Amino acid sequence: MKEKKVHSYKGYLLYSLGAVPSALPYNMIQSYFVLFYTTKLGLDLELAGIMLIIYGVWNAINDPLIGYLMDKKKTRWGRRIPYIIVGTIPLTIGFILLWIVPWKSTNLIFIHGLIMLFLFDLGFTFAMTAWSALYTEMYEDEGERATVVAIKDFVAFLSSMIGILIPTMIADALGWGYAGLILGSLIPITMLLSLLGSKEREEYQIDEPLSLFPALKATFTNVPFVIITLTYALIDYIFGLTMTVLPLYATFILELEEGLVGLSAAGVAIGIIVAIPFWRWIYTKRGPKFGLMLAIILFGSTIWLVFFGTNFSHLLVISIFPGFGASGMLMTEPAISTAIDYDELRTGKRREASYNGILTLVARLSIVFTGLTLIIVKYFTGFDPDNIIQFPRALNGLRSLITIVPVVTIGITAIVFVFFPINLKKFKVMQETLKELHKERRKKIE
Repeated sequence: MKEKKVHSYKGYLLYSLGAVPSALPYNMIQSYFVLFYTTKLGLDLELAGIMLIIYGVWNAINDPLIGYLMDKKKTRWGRRIPYIIVGTIPLTIGFILLWIVPWKSTNLIFIHGLIMLFLFDLGFTFAMTAWSALYTEMYEDEGERATVVAIKDFVAFLSSMIGILIPTMIADALGWGYAGLILGSLIPITMLLSLLGSKEREEYQIDEPLSLFPALKATFTNVPFVIITLTYALIDYIFGLTMTVLPLYATFILELEEGLVGLSAAGVAIGIIVAIPFWRWIYTKRGPKFGLMLAIILFGSTIWLVFFGTNFSHLLVISIFPGFGASGMLMTEPAISTAIDYDELRTGKRREASYNGILTLVARLSIVFTGLTLIIVKYFTGFDPDNIIQFPRALNGLRSLITIVPVVTIGITAIVFVFFPINLKKFKVMQETLKELHKERRKKIE
């Protein structure tokens, strides 16, 4: 009965609801953290950038260790679901209080924001690392993985759009504190619903885990994982920078009112949602290497068009095209899961949490590079959100952040990912071998 619940469309949908607390708060922070703390609270852009850098360094210590702990430490309730339940608490509290800032002092605002980022990320790492690990653990077939990731990415997309489009509307009407409270309340509700479509597999919990240094060696000598990690880091940097800059772009170039700033992402949203069935078909038929490379090429060949957006209508139309490519770039899980499967064949262990912990670290490091990029652009172009009047050089610097930087980065991304060694044929051979290995595991617990 439980197996049917997991391997059915109802199970796919329930599990995929975990994408809400993964995508909504993260995208709201990426999109509005800098805008809120600089233009509303008066924090200097450099201090906001420094805050993001410190936050990223914290993740360099926090995320891999928590991932390793999850693979090593099994509770009597399992080694994934208990961490999801516990992690949801600080995840929710940290996110809500990030937008409720009672201080006037710059130092206190800085400290408050940093503490809440740390608390949010601690919960995010526990809950979402464990939740992501369940995807690779529960679903093995390439068709099933493509179906689940399509549903999950659709839910993530809708959640991202809520995190991008809705906050400014709520903030304009009620204030940013209420925006954080209302949207933050969705985190525990959807996370716990997701558990109804989740199941841990007992056969993955019988092995003695690797000790720390052999585990690290096995991880960083896993060539497919190293390549997809670098690819994932570059993609996340592109998305993170775009989501951070887009509200500033809408405010200073398109000159939209605060309540409409979130609509600047509408064209990208249309491109993403229209393309989801196409990418599900591509990933199922041609595998993760072909699918992700095609998405990278499509995004890179169209994102530069945004440079020429001068009003909302122009931006709405031209951003649909990079949105189509972005839809396929969001589907990194099949390639990541393939690298984790490859690790099992090498080590004989299932270590999804260790790998997802490192991926969470990589995602947060992209925030460091976003912070550095903001600081560099300020010094070279003079763009500063505190300035009422922005000179042409500053506005061109803002345009370059959302076009030229992503074009260069996506070119590097394509060069890196072309070396991913597992195509569809190799993947199918791996899966046949793993099926036999998993049969032997199940015999040990029967």
